[in-house]
Amino acid sequence: MSERIEMIHQFEENFRFLLKKFQKDLGELFGKEITFHEFLFLKHLSDGEPQMVSALSKKMKVTASYATTVVDKLLNKGYINRERSSKDRRIVELTITEKGTALIKKMDDKQTEYMSQQLEVISDSELETLNLLLNKIKG
Repeated sequence: MSERIEMIHQFEENFRFLLKKFQKDLGELFGKEITFHEFLFLKHLSDGEPQMVSALSKKMKVTASYATTVVDKLLNKGYINRERSSKDRRIVELTITEKGTALIKKMDDKQTEYMSQQLEVISDSELETLNLLLNKIKG
């Protein structure tokens, strides 16, 4: 096996490990208030623009049924509202509540603190290079 292929496998393993670690740690950090996936959905709604479940599922790259399940949980917790569009009554839109906005702020702060701790082992220039490389992969 070539050296490049071995490095690619190592990258895959490291990437998978970090993804699982961050999800697990952030899930524990958020506690019982909200799951990591609920946080991500709420984050997408936090820009203030009303969104339909179908558009949200596309953004999140999940099935519509999974998006509906997460949305229902967020509705039950009072973090979002589901309302008919004033422009077209057939359309149901989701908006974030004040309670949801407050939670996002709190969780964003926790996430920033966590990531700062995790990344303190690398210098600012290394972090800049890492971001540059990840952006290259993103395309």
